[in-house]
Amino acid sequence: MSNEFEMQKKRTAERADLQSELAGGQPMTPLLADDHSSANPALETPVEGRQGFLGRPVLAVLIGGLILVGIAWIVVHYVAG
Repeated sequence: MSNEFEMQKKRTAERADLQSELAGGQPMTPLLADDHSSANPALETPVEGRQGFLGRPVLAVLIGGLILVGIAWIVVHYVAG
């Protein structure tokens, strides 16, 4: 099992190197779903492990949510008050 784990670590390092060489947004072969457990954990590169996008879309959602909360507060304040 240790030898298999070392091979998986090597493949993960190779995928990470490939991902760092690709231009942003360029497609790459996806990680295949395997049967993982606590005894056999999945090894992912930092790019594969990231759970979401960063940047302007996230900021837009946060600002939009704050604006909607402000509008809802104003409506409740004047209608119910």
